[in-house]
Amino acid sequence: MRQKLKSLWLTETIHLIETESGRFADQDINRQVRVEQISLTDRIVMRATMLSKQNGLYSAQKILLRSVKFSFVLLLLLSVFLGSSLALGALSQNPINLYWALFSLLGVHLITLSIWLSSFFFFANFGGSLLIHVWLWLAKKLSQKKTVQQLIPAFVELFGSRVRWLIGFVLNLFWTVILSSALLVLVVLFSTRHYSFEWQTTLLSSDTIINLTRYLGYLPSLLGFDIPKDDVIKLSEHALNAGEVRSSWAIWLLGVFIIYGLVVRFLCMVFCGVNWLISCRQIKLNISHPDYQILANQLQPLLINIEDADKFGNNDHQWHLPTHSIEDGTGAFLVAIDVQESWHHPESVSFLGFLNTREQRSKILDYLQLTPAKKLLIAIDTDRSPDRGLLNFINQLINKSQQSRIWFINQGKQYHNWQLLSLQLAKPDWLSEDL
Repeated sequence: MRQKLKSLWLTETIHLIETESGRFADQDINRQVRVEQISLTDRIVMRATMLSKQNGLYSAQKILLRSVKFSFVLLLLLSVFLGSSLALGALSQNPINLYWALFSLLGVHLITLSIWLSSFFFFANFGGSLLIHVWLWLAKKLSQKKTVQQLIPAFVELFGSRVRWLIGFVLNLFWTVILSSALLVLVVLFSTRHYSFEWQTTLLSSDTIINLTRYLGYLPSLLGFDIPKDDVIKLSEHALNAGEVRSSWAIWLLGVFIIYGLVVRFLCMVFCGVNWLISCRQIKLNISHPDYQILANQLQPLLINIEDADKFGNNDHQWHLPTHSIEDGTGAFLVAIDVQESWHHPESVSFLGFLNTREQRSKILDYLQLTPAKKLLIAIDTDRSPDRGLLNFINQLINKSQQSRIWFINQGKQYHNWQLLSLQLAKPDWLSEDL
């Protein structure tokens, strides 16, 4: 499967999960996506890919695809075995009852072909195959994690009725392998052993058998598979041992088997495969969906409002800045989290500001996303407890700079709890080292 389809599949899976369970915590991921100069569709797909890597869905998709490939190989090997068994079963008796052997070779194939064709009409809204129902049922039974469980429904949702072409290709491929291996065994047996042929009937006359033999052999005769003569057909009510008779019946049987079995399945396989490839190229993300429209507003290109001209060397207006990787980070800065604004920061360092409100935190993360720092010192008031939200924000800051350290500006009530976190500590002098 092409990478583009895998990404769209993950996007649809994330969409289904968020529809049922609510939005993921995606603020930092959205921030990383917004700095990319790409289309809206690509931003939505990029966000979904990053979320799937974060929650394990990305690796789950890889495992699922690997399992599908492994199962595919096993089924191909099983198809070879079934085809060989089919041929050996049809020629298990000598003399061979012609029409019973023909039914043994083509009966199951024709029945399954009829079921597959009818499923296009009766199960058009479910991918065109009963196997889709079995697949979904097994996925729900075998998977406990909701994120993984949604992979297959999302696949069906994304591809819609196009899934019928995939299922049709796989089914007809297996039958092509089955019939090909059966044909190979038939040719080998006919080439290495003597077989006599006969037909038996209780209700039908010999004329009916002759006409049936002609009708069945008409299409194969166009490709060079001769039809036995009328007198040979009549006399074959009892097994004949003449070499020419055995040869003519063997050729007729092979011709009918190839045309009505192998060729039919091969053409169906090619037809489904071509339609699957064509339809896959037409798959696009439906960004007109209301959920994606809401998401589009949250993934608009990142804008930074520069307010302090002395601090950043610019006038007061919005900038759409080019993004830089962390490896290109420049500058050494100090920030203060949940520190009273009456606190006086050292004059010798570049102070980016107090981060006490959601707006201030979002703004500094946006800025550092666009222009990562080489060094970032984070001032902490240890009267503030190290709760999960604060630690998560500190982690986001750390990810926006090459090097980060923590500065405890006091020994407050929660100082001991902060020490237990084994954070990398430093003082303002660290910012000026090796710059």
